[in-house]
Amino acid sequence: MDYILEDDRAVLTLFDWWEQRDYCQMQRESKKKTQKEGCCIKLLSPNHIKLRATMASMREKRSSMYMVGELYFLVLWLQSVPRMEGWVEGCPAPCICHSEPRPTLACQQQGLYSIPTEIPIHSQRIFLQNNKLTVVRSTSFSPCRNLTVLWLYSNNISHIEAGAFYGLERLEELDIGDNDLRIISPTAFRGLSRLHTLHLHSCGLSVLPVGIFRGLFSLQHLYLQDNSLLTLHDDTFLDLANLTYLFLHNNKIKTVTDHMLRGLVSLDRLLLHQNRVTFVQRNSFHDLRKLTTLFLFFNNLTVLTGETMDPLVSLQYLRLNGNQWICDCRARTLWDWFKGFKGSSSELECHVPARLSGKDLKQLKIPDLEGCYDSSDHTWISVFSSKTRSGKLTTESPLRAGIPRCCLSDKDKSSIISSKGLPDPSSYNSRQITNNPLKEKENISKTKLLEADPNKPQNKQSLNDGPVGTLSNNLDQSSEDLSPSNDPEKKKRCAKENMSDPLCLESHGSTIGAWRLVFLPVFWLSLDFC
Repeated sequence: MDYILEDDRAVLTLFDWWEQRDYCQMQRESKKKTQKEGCCIKLLSPNHIKLRATMASMREKRSSMYMVGELYFLVLWLQSVPRMEGWVEGCPAPCICHSEPRPTLACQQQGLYSIPTEIPIHSQRIFLQNNKLTVVRSTSFSPCRNLTVLWLYSNNISHIEAGAFYGLERLEELDIGDNDLRIISPTAFRGLSRLHTLHLHSCGLSVLPVGIFRGLFSLQHLYLQDNSLLTLHDDTFLDLANLTYLFLHNNKIKTVTDHMLRGLVSLDRLLLHQNRVTFVQRNSFHDLRKLTTLFLFFNNLTVLTGETMDPLVSLQYLRLNGNQWICDCRARTLWDWFKGFKGSSSELECHVPARLSGKDLKQLKIPDLEGCYDSSDHTWISVFSSKTRSGKLTTESPLRAGIPRCCLSDKDKSSIISSKGLPDPSSYNSRQITNNPLKEKENISKTKLLEADPNKPQNKQSLNDGPVGTLSNNLDQSSEDLSPSNDPEKKKRCAKENMSDPLCLESHGSTIGAWRLVFLPVFWLSLDFC
């Protein structure tokens, strides 16, 4: 008889276990220590062994059938899933291609010197950043009509061929920042009507060509920071009515002109800090009524008028620190604007005058802003007025090396002539300057005659040290006194019965000379013809 040692009680059937219970009890009574953790050594007959073997075989077959069935259903399910043609087969060797969440080609940090030529046509996202690419050709992405995201940043790209992105009508995000572009074609982004994010940061750009953003009606985020931009053409962003973020910080922009930001009616965030801005024109922010964040810190601003800030009705965050503010009467309008501003702002530390240096402009009182700063060490203000072609007197704005009106004395303010009328000639000089040589000769003769009169009292204020004279009320009065046509006594002396008076002869000499110059040549010519 064969014996079998059974240690696993779990494999016993209920019948087997019940049959052997008496046997196990008998073994315990005979004090034969054959128990092992609740199990016993069983003595089975050959029939029992065959039965056990048959049952084990049936269980194995049953489990095998289950496994085969599961594999069969798995194969059927895989075959039911649609497969993209050429996706796996067309993936370039150094890249990784996957279909979830969207068909993607990932080739970042592979040391590539050129863009792979066998890009799967169904790719929606292409990642080629951190390689050594140098050029983007017009055929590089032309087959990828479904492309929505393209990352090319941190390469050595210096040239983008015309039409490189032509046909990518579904492209939504394009990042070509941190390259060596320097110059970019005006039509580089033409046709990208769905583009909403464009990265052009750290590309060494010094100028943007006219019309570079034309047609990008869906653009929302534009990143131009960390370049070398000196200026921006007027209406550069005219088509970007949906733009919300414009990053221009860390460039070299000097002036914000009236039309530089025109068309940005949806702009929410404007970063212009760390530039070289010295002047913001009055209408620069005219269209920015939805702007909530404005950064102009660390520039070269000295004056910013309240009228310039008036259109920013939605502004919440303003930073103007790090500039050289002049805290005198020129800052009064900005000070008034801050009284109505409810948002958050940085300090505006006064640079001059010295008595207010380091103080916050917003915390000053009205008497602190009275007067006009003028120092011999920093004489950027000059008393200068010019005569325009129309003959009207103009005074330049405070940011163009002229004098702001608040810096003029009461005496000088009264001398400024309204632009609606012609200026008084005596306000320029005691001697009128005209474009007629005959009149000029007459005026010179009158001036010589008056200077030769030792009995006539001279007014020192009538002397002109400047190129166009000093605008003064006293000067006007002295000019009237010196004019012979305004003296009633002289008018009497120059009547018909007193034409022999030397002064009258002197005053009419230039008129007689003029008639001689006209009629003598005509007379001699008539003699020649005769």
